[in-house]
Amino acid sequence: MARTFSPDDEEQLRQLHADGVSRNEIARQMGWAVGTITNHAQRLGLSFDREAVRAATDARQVDLKEQRQRGEQRLMEHFNRMLDRAQNRYLMHGFSHTGESVAEWLQEPPARETKDLTTAAVQALNAAVKLAQVDAGDSGREEARSMLGKLFTGLGEVLREQQAAEEGEGESP
Repeated sequence: MARTFSPDDEEQLRQLHADGVSRNEIARQMGWAVGTITNHAQRLGLSFDREAVRAATDARQVDLKEQRQRGEQRLMEHFNRMLDRAQNRYLMHGFSHTGESVAEWLQEPPARETKDLTTAAVQALNAAVKLAQVDAGDSGREEARSMLGKLFTGLGEVLREQQAAEEGEGESP
């Protein structure tokens, strides 16, 4: 047998509405569909204040924007750390033929490590730009794409130069 909206349901709807509970939450608490709650609320002369919902939504959007900006900042810091590591001295660890631990400082990381560090930097930059695009208008997106394209080109050139230099070092005279 189908369930009907009883006078007790009407009273509970009035009480929850008076308490400022949202339409979706009322439906969840009462076990009815949102549409059913909407129809009975209208019949009872109850309205749900869209301004309060809009204000809450706006506040949530501000919070999310702030979180994206913090994430963007952290990604840019990671980007800079990875580039610094790719371009600075590198401590190489290994073992000698007798099994002793050996460490040697190199002027820069070997090609593979440089590539890995540069790739990590580019991924962090790409993620930071995507976060920035969420809050930017069309002009901001174009500006970010242009900046990213120039940066990828520059990083690619640096990586090719480092690989060429390492290959040149490996050749015998």
